[in-house]
Amino acid sequence: MAIEMSSPWMVGPVFAVAGAALAWIATEYRTRKTYRGILLLLAKCADDFAGVGQVEKALSIYDQILKGVPRLEPAVRGEIRFREGLSRYASSFERAREENLALAVEAFEEAIRLFKVEADPIEHAQAQNGLGISLVRLSEIEGDGVPDPSGRKGGAEEMAKNLNRAILAFEAALKIYAAEGRGQEEAQTENNIGDAYLLLSQIGGPKAAEALDKAIEAYEAALKFRTAEAHPEDRAETQTSLGRAWMALAQLAEGDLREGHLDRAISSFKAALEIRTKEDHPQQRAETQTLFGMALVLEAEPQAAEGEIRWSDREGLKKAIEAYEDALAVRTQEARPLEFAETKNLLGEALVILAGAANGPADGANLKRAIRAFEEALEVRTQDFDPEGYAEIQNNLGVAYRKLSKLEDREGNLERSILAYEAALRVRAAGARRWGEKGGGGEDSGAEKSGDEALPS
Repeated sequence: MAIEMSSPWMVGPVFAVAGAALAWIATEYRTRKTYRGILLLLAKCADDFAGVGQVEKALSIYDQILKGVPRLEPAVRGEIRFREGLSRYASSFERAREENLALAVEAFEEAIRLFKVEADPIEHAQAQNGLGISLVRLSEIEGDGVPDPSGRKGGAEEMAKNLNRAILAFEAALKIYAAEGRGQEEAQTENNIGDAYLLLSQIGGPKAAEALDKAIEAYEAALKFRTAEAHPEDRAETQTSLGRAWMALAQLAEGDLREGHLDRAISSFKAALEIRTKEDHPQQRAETQTLFGMALVLEAEPQAAEGEIRWSDREGLKKAIEAYEDALAVRTQEARPLEFAETKNLLGEALVILAGAANGPADGANLKRAIRAFEEALEVRTQDFDPEGYAEIQNNLGVAYRKLSKLEDREGNLERSILAYEAALRVRAAGARRWGEKGGGGEDSGAEKSGDEALPS
């Protein structure tokens, strides 16, 4: 009969027994070699503590094993360090993110050294994967996911360094899984490689397109194993990530090439949505619907030619708006405030583009819907909480009011437009001053498009 470690009356006794067992093992270890099973059983107890959220107790047991028992066999120490790395990685989602991830990296690196490829190939590969995912998460924190919108490099250099280290670790694991015929582990590792290259592309620079090509190659390799019949949820995850990569690549291309990339992105999102139903996967579906909407907006956005803006077919924009509204049924302000604000802002942008040159009542109605969406997003993305997001939405709000002034209350809406632009400028100017005081920036900083360029005028 299995013992449930979540039972409160079990936690104290098991923790005390762990300490006593380790003290006994430490005194006898010099003459006996039969303790591997006991140590791994204690490690399993630590895993159970971690599984019910008591990570500190788990880490304490790992620490006692590592410090209290002399001359641990390499494979045993490698197993303990690997499990410690997993617990440190899990802890990084709750607190002390960088510290826990740095300790996870150390633990996985030692496990890799202790698990020799010839003797323990799968354990070695698992440790390499653990190292990779820890470095990817560390890179997201150091670089904050993407370069700063003002063009500052911030932690981009360290982010790139850790992502490249992660890719090497994943590739080492992939080689073993392929040789051992471990198809699903191979697929997960290919997916991890794709994620790392996708993040690497977000740093920008001349190698961004190359990183996206490699991300796409990895995702497509993962899909060979992740079939809709055998692994539908995994397939939907990879299809969504593949769509992200195609959409990002489209934004670096022009003309027919851009259109082809967007078509592939949209196809990938549609394939994921066939699996991610409202009933079974509401949150995941909302994520994919939001990305699907973004791709549709990119495909339908107006094009400037010969000094004029040529408004494209509106059907894609209408489908994008439907996708955003579908996502917002799940991404509520109460349950998912940050995702709510992101999707509301995207909805507002799509509605402003749909309003076109603002020539009639329908366009005015869309602009008013956009203004409401931006104002709701600002309830979450406040100046204090998210100054960059606040400035972006205020800028979008300024565009919407300026367009609306062509249809009604010209003076009042122009005044509201100016107030929104000024709010955006104040925050951006303050951010630029803070960065200047830190000595940031540089001639080679390539600024991304700001919110001023996000919506057509």
